[in-house]
Amino acid sequence: MFDYALATEINRKILLRIVTALLVMAGTAETVTRRVHLDILSALRPAEAATRRLIAIMARAMVVTPPATRAAPDAPVPKGDGERMPAFPLFDPRRNVDPKKKRVPGYGPSVRGFDDVEYFPPAKPKQTPDDPVSATRIQRRLRAIAHALGDLRRQARRLVRARQKLARPIRPMRPGRPPGHRESGTREIDIVLADCHWLALEALGEAEAKPPDKDARYA
Repeated sequence: MFDYALATEINRKILLRIVTALLVMAGTAETVTRRVHLDILSALRPAEAATRRLIAIMARAMVVTPPATRAAPDAPVPKGDGERMPAFPLFDPRRNVDPKKKRVPGYGPSVRGFDDVEYFPPAKPKQTPDDPVSATRIQRRLRAIAHALGDLRRQARRLVRARQKLARPIRPMRPGRPPGHRESGTREIDIVLADCHWLALEALGEAEAKPPDKDARYA
């Protein structure tokens, strides 16, 4: 019998190392250069997709008892002062099967002359690899992945509960290629994503063929 637990742990450690390196690249400043931003994004999507597949593998045989209903508090609950850890998205973004053409606004007026005065609109600034780009979003996404990889079992319980709330439970993985997939990718993250995708397909196939033990419960 294939040891999914061992395969999951091996890939988890590799992913955690990759994400840690990306966090170092992102830094703590509000901006990074466009070159660094694009380099991080090229590895961020496959890292998120691979992490989702590890969570799906761990959740395949889980049966989680729904949380007990609690009465609403009598007084407002005070908010904390610290920044809340962003939640890791458990489901692949679905493809838009009917994409609409995006309307790109023009740059500057098309008037060439007005009151006998010739007007030339200012030239659109050209993007360069060294332009500053906001790093806030990628920093939050990277922290969410690192937090999820630190406790896959907790994320698996989140996934089970999320699927229980759906009227029609769906797989966390979208059909077809995973997000960030590269057909001929040779980077470490490309290889890890391919391995995790294959493992998840095999694990979920076995789980659907054999229903989980309803007596097995994980808090």
